[in-house]
Amino acid sequence: MRITRIVPLVLLAACGAPKQEAAAPAAAGDASCFGSRVLSFQDLVAEVVIPAGEACASGTFQVVFTRGEDTLQTLGETRDGTVGFIGTADVDGDGRGEFFVATASTAEDRRGALFAYTDAPSGITRLPLAALDSAQLAGYAGHDRFGFGGGDQIVRAFPRTGGDTAWFGYSHGEGKWAAIARPAWIR
Repeated sequence: MRITRIVPLVLLAACGAPKQEAAAPAAAGDASCFGSRVLSFQDLVAEVVIPAGEACASGTFQVVFTRGEDTLQTLGETRDGTVGFIGTADVDGDGRGEFFVATASTAEDRRGALFAYTDAPSGITRLPLAALDSAQLAGYAGHDRFGFGGGDQIVRAFPRTGGDTAWFGYSHGEGKWAAIARPAWIR
């Protein structure tokens, strides 16, 4: 039996081999900085990544867009706050998805910022969003919330100093935020 003679020889060689240092595990971003971090719309996938070693409270994030095995684009952003809402929908009705990442500052007012990206015919690009105008910011007290209302409309809400809540939906056709009634259903 040739196999019985080879097995002890292989075991002896393995035991006498020099020990190899275990590879250090790759540093990963802090998963506690945000919840779900992978989005997809049809065949386009976006992964939101906070680089390893960065604090949750501020730093950067990257959005890596892939289709199948191909990386299409990696876009980096500077953030002043934690990553919160992450979502995707076809908000402009062109059949291609838009991707959104919202951050909230760690200051007491939790001021929000919204980053948007689109799958344009020319490739993945940042989707410019208008800022709220001065009248819309009357009574602004921070604590922004973002989500989707009916018809895949991106919605922004925040409490006002007077005790009510301001609700705005983004109109891509007009390129601005418009006051809306509180949506009956928000996702």
